[in-house]
Amino acid sequence: MRAVGLAVLPIVGFLLADTATAQDRDGRWSSCTLYDEHGKLRAGASPDLVIDACTAIIQSGQESTEGRAAAFGNRGNAYRNKREYDRAIQDYDQAVRLDPNLASAFVDRGVAYNGKHEYDRAIGDYDQAIRLDPNSARAFYNRGIAYNAKGDHDRAIQDYDEAIRLDPDFAVAFYNRGYAHSGKREYDRAIQDFDQAIRRIPHYARAFLSRGAAYNGKREYDRAIEDFDEAINQDPNNAFAFYSRGYAYSGKREYDRAIEDFGEAIRLDPNYAPGLYSRGIAYGHKREYDRAIQDLDQAIRLDPNNAFAFYSRGIAYSGKREYDRAIEDFGEAIRLDPNYAPGLYSRGIAYGHKREYDRAIQDLDQAIRLDPNNALAFYSRGIAFGDKGEHNRAIEDYDEAIRLDPNYAPAFYSRGNVYYGKREYDRAIHDLDQAIRLDPTSAVVFNNRCFALAIVNRLQEAVADCNESLRLQPGVGATLDSRALAYLKLNKLGLALADYNAALQANPKNPSSLYGRGMAKWLKGDKAGGDADIAAAKQISPDVAEDFERYGVPPL
Repeated sequence: MRAVGLAVLPIVGFLLADTATAQDRDGRWSSCTLYDEHGKLRAGASPDLVIDACTAIIQSGQESTEGRAAAFGNRGNAYRNKREYDRAIQDYDQAVRLDPNLASAFVDRGVAYNGKHEYDRAIGDYDQAIRLDPNSARAFYNRGIAYNAKGDHDRAIQDYDEAIRLDPDFAVAFYNRGYAHSGKREYDRAIQDFDQAIRRIPHYARAFLSRGAAYNGKREYDRAIEDFDEAINQDPNNAFAFYSRGYAYSGKREYDRAIEDFGEAIRLDPNYAPGLYSRGIAYGHKREYDRAIQDLDQAIRLDPNNAFAFYSRGIAYSGKREYDRAIEDFGEAIRLDPNYAPGLYSRGIAYGHKREYDRAIQDLDQAIRLDPNNALAFYSRGIAFGDKGEHNRAIEDYDEAIRLDPNYAPAFYSRGNVYYGKREYDRAIHDLDQAIRLDPTSAVVFNNRCFALAIVNRLQEAVADCNESLRLQPGVGATLDSRALAYLKLNKLGLALADYNAALQANPKNPSSLYGRGMAKWLKGDKAGGDADIAAAKQISPDVAEDFERYGVPPL
């Protein structure tokens, strides 16, 4: 009996050793398979632990071919999680060599190629995964991501459609399809998809953020702000969310609130160049040009290849009337992006302010070639032609600006001024009518129509326009001079004298006001005073009497 018992002991020992070995193996596999079916690291898992466990399995020599392929695939996922994409790809290579039918390994290798921005190689892997497993929602989804990164939004959307058909609860597929629709500026369809993503994941901060961006694209800024509020509530350290809300406030012209949000984005990420240049632009809208330039300086330091930042700083310098520095910045924007039409037309405008009209027109020609549907570029070139005295070419450009944007009040106003210069007063008045219809708050347009109406003897209408201009902008000498002409022609000499006196207080050397006051004095019997004013006016402008004769006031 004793001998039998001794004989059994080694067998028990072997059984215990086999059990321990099996437990070790199971523990390694448990650590090597810490990813879910979507290749995402499970909560509390460590990529380094996965790598160690998978390496032990690979090196054990005890696994089947399929088991080794799975271990290489899992270790590749861990390396990919650490953004060590080349090492991940090496492991996926081994996985598909060992098991050419392992669709998940092709998907995972494609994700690694995506991480390296090698989208064509990624797509090749997704194609193979789909051939092996046509029901892999994950393969279609990731191929959609690659197509979207290449800018091929239509093919991306087709893949997201298929991923959603295969897995109707695939929230991130809805999200990414919405993102692709946003890339196509199909904002309503994007919003529908973001709605679906949020319905499936109610605390999906990125979906709120992207839906807000789509509302921004539709200029529905209040709805955008609601979404950004929620995104910030869910993720209060997200600089991009504050930046996006600031953009919406800028769209509403609430620049102080925009600046506050851009400031918070910068606080969260001091090297966030978009926050800096957007805050700079907001300061520019407030005409705080020095603060704008300060922010734009920092943005350019952080991102010296950003054409938009140089362009925006050029706009700020233009606001300060430092046109040489503006031209320098616009030039740098154009150097960085030779097809940057806004830089070209803004430099053209700056040259126009310097009265370098040929250089202005040259830039505006290029801007129009790059963007032939830009009403502002035609309008600006019209200004340059008008200032050169080429009135017909100016009118052609204003015509085109109005054709492109029939509600562009400045083009009607400027074309009206050119017709005035050509003494085509009825056509001038017609254009000024349109400008006022589109913008009834412009004092200068009411003044110009007042003057044109006075010339064609529509005198009561002229007075009414000047009254409105002065209501909008009281005390302007030019408008008082225009109304004085209407009163002079109405023979309301006391009112004419009062307006001419007030106009000359604003500008004592205005020959039109001096001459008109002289005429009014002469007609009221003050010949000496009238002669003195008329002589002073002719001293400043020898042709002033001819001008008044054209206005319908012949010399005495």
